[in-house]
Amino acid sequence: MSSDSVTFARGDRNATLAVVVLAIAAFSCIISPAALADDTPRTVNVRGEAEKRVAPDMATLRVEVLSENIDAAAARREADTLTLAALETLREAGLADADIDSTALSINPQYRWLKDARKQELTGFRVSRGITARVMDLEKLGPLLEALSNGGVNRVQPPTLGVADDEAIRRELLAEASVNARERAGAIAAALGVRLGEVMHITANGTPQPYPMAREQMMMAAPAMADAQPGESYSAGDLTFTSSVSASFALE
Repeated sequence: MSSDSVTFARGDRNATLAVVVLAIAAFSCIISPAALADDTPRTVNVRGEAEKRVAPDMATLRVEVLSENIDAAAARREADTLTLAALETLREAGLADADIDSTALSINPQYRWLKDARKQELTGFRVSRGITARVMDLEKLGPLLEALSNGGVNRVQPPTLGVADDEAIRRELLAEASVNARERAGAIAAALGVRLGEVMHITANGTPQPYPMAREQMMMAAPAMADAQPGESYSAGDLTFTSSVSASFALE
């Protein structure tokens, strides 16, 4: 009799456990897909952009003096003499010493290949002195380039145009790009018949450098007309600053 009683208790316990397991499984099936889907926030991802054209107010010059001689010391002296003349030209144009850097120097041996002897022969040394200067008055840029070229500067790279207070322009464009992102997200939300919520995430997409309009780039050629005055062929066009942000907004 006691044996039957124990068997009945175990069977009752097993049945109860089975019911609990089935209930948990059923409850899990009910909440898993639907509840998780409802908890997932609805968002819209957009890109905001802004652009502004600005007249440059400064330029960075990079020029180079080259000298070659069989004697390295002689080549160095000649390059130094030309460099001093270039520095004097820059100072006469009103450039401050703080805006001039003439520390770049390189000395390279030059060789030629002797075919019959199948070996190289030293032909001399090439000394290069580089000068970088900031020109804060663009009206001086054309005459200054002419004066440097006439004074013995061998290489002149195209000037890099810029704006002295470009940080203020970048901040302004970032703000405009952020507003543009919200406007674009709002247009999408309105088209879908939902309300636009708060911003969930926003990232500024780098800090691109301004670029000159192609047709207005600084021209480095000599005057096209015979009666042109020095510097008349140099024309600085506007710079185009751009900025963009990537943003995610909630949809309510």
